[in-house]
Amino acid sequence: MTTLPVLKTRRLVLRPLETRDAEAIADLGGRDFEVVRWLTGASWPYVEGEAEEFVGKIVGTDPFQTEAVFVVTLGGVFIGAVAIQAPGDLTELPDLPTVGYWLGRAFQGHGYASEAVEVVLAWAFQAYEANAIAARAFEDNTRSRALLRKMGFRPYSLTERFARALDRRVSNVVVRLDRADFDARKASAGEMA
Repeated sequence: MTTLPVLKTRRLVLRPLETRDAEAIADLGGRDFEVVRWLTGASWPYVEGEAEEFVGKIVGTDPFQTEAVFVVTLGGVFIGAVAIQAPGDLTELPDLPTVGYWLGRAFQGHGYASEAVEVVLAWAFQAYEANAIAARAFEDNTRSRALLRKMGFRPYSLTERFARALDRRVSNVVVRLDRADFDARKASAGEMA
């Protein structure tokens, strides 16, 4: 079975998901409606044991068959997660891996999500040997859509997904990032540094 690497940025360390992370997932994400409302798979109100069930489905599985979940840490503290789902998550782009992410509310607005998503994308392009990566965000999630635009994702289509926390179908924007665009943006950013 493939083991995920530890990824590092200037401020963050991203490590593979572990069983002990369930409590932090529940506390930072599952019990905060302002986080959960943007996720499709989480319940509201929080259902006890849901985080443990999620972690149990991921830990010990092949990340290239399910999803590669990286815990985002700041000074050793769990602040959120970035995941790459194996191809097949999106019917609109079934051959592409899909990136998803969330941060605890106290850690939003500091650039941590951009930093974490960028390092995971760089890993995913290489690990999946992908020419493109997909993502989706609720149409009204302007902050997430802005982050994806910043990374170079381009609109592909609209779809609907059932959001358990909202108990209704929600319009989602499906976006796609070509590897050439990602590499060009990174090269341009490197020249400016």
